[in-house]
Amino acid sequence: MRIFKFYKTSVGKKVVVAITGFILFAFLVLHMLGNLNIYSGAEKIDAYSLYLRQFAEGFFGFGGFLWIVRIVLLSAFILHIWTIVLLVKQNRRGRPIHYKRKKRFAATIAGVTMLATGPIILIYLVLHILQFTTGTIQPTPYRVTDAGIGSAYWNLWNAFQVWWIAWAYIAVMAMVCLHLKHGLWSMFQSVGMNNPDRNRSVHVFAFVGAFAIFIGFASVPLLVWTGVVPPPPQHTNAIDAALSQAGPDLSVEEK
Repeated sequence: MRIFKFYKTSVGKKVVVAITGFILFAFLVLHMLGNLNIYSGAEKIDAYSLYLRQFAEGFFGFGGFLWIVRIVLLSAFILHIWTIVLLVKQNRRGRPIHYKRKKRFAATIAGVTMLATGPIILIYLVLHILQFTTGTIQPTPYRVTDAGIGSAYWNLWNAFQVWWIAWAYIAVMAMVCLHLKHGLWSMFQSVGMNNPDRNRSVHVFAFVGAFAIFIGFASVPLLVWTGVVPPPPQHTNAIDAALSQAGPDLSVEEK
């Protein structure tokens, strides 16, 4: 097929890296905005968590659309990393004679560590889902609602009371944004949108975008761990309250 022939070329791989990178960047922005609901209280973020699972429920069932999104994102992430590995190998084969003295004046720390941070982020992503989504890994108290899903505020607050979980989250987000800063710049290069007239603007966009995402994500575990975010209320959480308001026809099995 023509699409596979295109993928075998260097340009094709760069386009795939750019597209998958944009998908992951868009997800990070939306996920960060969703996480910031924690500052509006337990009811707000729990209601948001419920909304994500009820979205398109008529077509995919309760939580079905969310799992489709997760599968797409995981596939994009794996394809993104794999294609970068292939590009590196292809570039090395294209230059079999190595320089006696490697010049890295233009290389940034992010560029040098792209291949290292990618797999680490992927491993953490899987562990993150197993802890906060499925509850398979429970190093801290984990509450499940009557709907059979985790109570977002309660579980996040309790998890980030543990210093090593909070700081591991912050460290991984630093890696993500280090990766992202270089990735956003490379994305514009891959699709041929870079030129001397707008290179400075692209660099600024990459830095500001990566830094804003880091602050948005890292602020949650930091402020929870330091006690700025209050503990969750002891009463029934907003997910169960919202489901109870849906009427008697919505049984637990239907949830």
